[in-house]
Amino acid sequence: MTSLSDDDRAQVLYEATVQYWQHILTIVRFAFSIHVVLLVLFLFIQVPVMFLGNAVSVLVYVWCFREIKRKRFQLAGLLMGIEIVGHAMLATWVLGWESNFFLFVFCVVPVVAFSFQRARARRVCLNLAIMLVVVGGFAGRRHMGGGAQISPQLMDTFGVLNALAATALLLRSAALSVSFSLQMQMSLFQTAHCDSLTNLYTRRRIMQRVRQLGAQRHQQEVSVLMLDIDHFKLINDAHGHDVGDVVLQRVAQAITASVRTTDMAARWGGEEFLVLMPGTSTADAQGVAERVLACIRADAGEVTEMGEGLAQPLQVTATLAVATMQPGETFREALSRVDHLLYEGKRAGRDRVMVAA
Repeated sequence: MTSLSDDDRAQVLYEATVQYWQHILTIVRFAFSIHVVLLVLFLFIQVPVMFLGNAVSVLVYVWCFREIKRKRFQLAGLLMGIEIVGHAMLATWVLGWESNFFLFVFCVVPVVAFSFQRARARRVCLNLAIMLVVVGGFAGRRHMGGGAQISPQLMDTFGVLNALAATALLLRSAALSVSFSLQMQMSLFQTAHCDSLTNLYTRRRIMQRVRQLGAQRHQQEVSVLMLDIDHFKLINDAHGHDVGDVVLQRVAQAITASVRTTDMAARWGGEEFLVLMPGTSTADAQGVAERVLACIRADAGEVTEMGEGLAQPLQVTATLAVATMQPGETFREALSRVDHLLYEGKRAGRDRVMVAA
C-alpha cells in the first residue's frame, strides 16, 4: 500500500480534528458554565483571588469559543489546556488540596493528546504541567491552603462538588472519545467497502463475506446473482457519462429495493453488479432476480428528473444470471458458472433472467 504524502496526512489530521472538536464542544460549554458558576460563588463568599482567577478563566473560554468558530483548533486546545492547568494550580494553592480542584486537569488530557499531535513540544510541556499539578500538589498538600477563610463544611462541599463535576466531565469526555473513534472507524469502513457512486458494497466486502460464510456453507444454501446492464456503452456514447452514472445509480437503487436484508449487493465492476444471497435456494434467488429486473425496467431509465435534460426516459434493461453454489464448489467456481450463464443470456437476446439447472 502506498504511504500517505505529507499533504494527505495534513488533510486527514485536519478533517479528524474538525470532527473531534465537534464531538467535545459540549464538554467545553460545560466547563465554561462551571467557571461562570464559580465566578458568582467566589464573589458571594468574598474570595477575591479566586474571583479574579475565574474572571480570567471566563474570558479565556470566550476566546477559546472564538478560535473554535474560526477552526483554529490548536490554539483553542492550548488556551483550554493552559486555563485548566493554571486554574487548578491557583485553586489548589489558595484553597488547599482538599478542595479537589486538581481533578479537573485529568479532563484536559484527551484534548492535549489530540490537539498537539504535530506540536510535540507543546504537548510535552502541557503534560509536564499536568503532572506538576497532581504530583507536586500532593507532595506539598500540607503547605497549601489558608489563602481564604473558608469553613471546613464549605471546603468539604467544594471537595465533593469538584470531585463530582470532574468525574462527570472525564466520563463524558471518555464516552465522546470512544464515540468519535467508532465514527471514524465506520467512516473508514464505508470508504473502503462501499462504492462511492452507487453506495453498494465493493468486491472486497463480498470476498470478506464469502470467507465468513466458509464454515457455514454446509449448513445452508448460498446463491449468487450477477447482473449486467444491457448496451450500457451505447448509453454512455449517446448521452454522456453523466447520464450513464445516473443510470448506474438507478440500477443500484432498483437492486437495493428488491433484495432482502440478508442479501449483500455490490457493484462488481463497470456496469456489472453481484448479489450474494446466503440461506437462499435457487427458486428463491430466481424470485429476487425477477423483482430486480422488473424494477430496472420500470425505474432505471427515469433520468429526466435528475436534471439531465433528456426528452424522454431511457429504455434500460439488464441481463441477470442466478446459480446456487454446489457442495464442494468454491465461490470462484460458482462465479465462473454464473458469468458463463450471463454470457449465454446476452447471446439469447438480453433483458432476461437465466437460472442454472
